[in-house]
Amino acid sequence: MLLSFPRSSRLTRPSEFRRVFERGRHRRIALQGLLVRVRESTEPQARIGFAFSKRALRHAVDRNRVKRLARESFRHYHSNLPTVDIVLIAQTEVAEMDNTAILRQLEVLWQRLGSLYPVAQTPGQSNNTP
Repeated sequence: MLLSFPRSSRLTRPSEFRRVFERGRHRRIALQGLLVRVRESTEPQARIGFAFSKRALRHAVDRNRVKRLARESFRHYHSNLPTVDIVLIAQTEVAEMDNTAILRQLEVLWQRLGSLYPVAQTPGQSNNTP
């Protein structure tokens, strides 16, 4: 099954990245090889952006591999995520990690986001439990 990664699921403008990095307005989550900045979104869905520097990941193949894995993982968990803007920041140690380890770290991230930001109920859901 091919899952899409539409433009509406990405942080694309510098102003959107600045908003996530605003002092005192975001949460920081440290994972092995990745640092994540998260802020509640004004958009109706979760969005993701990448801040991978050449200093942290010297080779383009490493930067592209991590981005590809993150996009793929995000596609699979997108519907279960709260409405937040996420910026992934790569650290040097992620280049040494294999794909499975990176995907595991991303799964931990999605789970932490779910516990930090409870998913808002949609109009069709009720608060009453039978």
